[in-house]
Formats: sequence, C-alpha cells, structure tokens
Amino acid sequence: MFNRAFQRRATLPALLIALALSSLGPLTASAQANGGTEGGAIVGLWQVHYTSDFGPQFDTYQQWHSDGMDIESPSFAPGVCMGVWKQVGNRNVQLYHVGWTPGGIPPAPTAVRFVLTTTNTVSPDRNSFDGRYDQQFYDADGKLVLEDMGATHATRITVDAARLSEGAGKTTARSTRAFC
Repeated sequence: MFNRAFQRRATLPALLIALALSSLGPLTASAQANGGTEGGAIVGLWQVHYTSDFGPQFDTYQQWHSDGMDIESPSFAPGVCMGVWKQVGNRNVQLYHVGWTPGGIPPAPTAVRFVLTTTNTVSPDRNSFDGRYDQQFYDADGKLVLEDMGATHATRITVDAARLSEGAGKTTARSTRAFC
C-alpha cells in the first residue's frame, strides 16, 4: 500500500514536468520561425554597407546568431572578425566587435587591433537595419592610433531572395582600412 501511494506522489510531478517541457517545443519553434525574441529580429545573414565619415565606403556580409554572437566577412580583406551583441530596445541591438590588423593600416601602420561598437535599428519588416558605428584602432601598447565613425545600412539575405541587395555583384576596391 505504501509503495503505491509513493509511486502516485512521484509520478504526478514527473508527468507535470514532462507536460511543461513538451509544451516548450512549439513555443521555441514559433520563436525561431518569427526571428526569435524581439532581439531575434537581427538574427540572420545580412549584406552591410558602411559609409565612413572620412574614408572609403565598403561592404561586408554579417551573420547575427541567436546566442548573441556575430561574424563578419569584409569585401576587401581575407578573414573574418567577430563580436557580441545584445538587445537594448524594441528593435535596437548594440554590438561590440573586434578584429586584428596585421601590419597595421596606411594611416596607422602601428595599429594591431580594432574595436567597433554600433547600435542598429532593425526595420519593422525585419528586412533592413540602419545604425552608426565607431571604430577605434589600437597599437600593441593599447594606445589609440586612429578612430573612424560612420553609418551602416544592411539588407537581409534570404534563401528565397531572387537576387542579393543592390550592388552585391560589384566588388569593392581594396580599402585602406582594416575593418575585419
């Protein structure tokens, strides 16, 4: 008799936990299909156009991940750079992005790394974002040797896209910047 009562008391909580966990699956699938949480509006692959306040314009491909990481590949140099992001408003995300500049860059030959920060706002239809960036270049001693600021505009790339955003087929001339 004691065994049956114990089994019923142990079985009920286990069933309730299993029921609760099984109901999370559809919610997770729905969130992923809709771009995740509100911050998920940025999740995906983008073609990003950078317009510097003083230097050349350039393009990159940028991939934002739901775990708060991003990876970017520039049009003017081999390799990638990475960053972390968080949601800071309704469709706003803040990015902290880092990369190396082996050999420096022409206006700052001693620059060995950079830090880029930006806040982007995703459009209501989630197909573009715009923002401002601040990119700082540092030498091996951690001294700031150059700062670049400007604007970003990005267009989402999807599997169903008939073509990439305007200008995707153009190649950007090698930039003097070490962005990524």
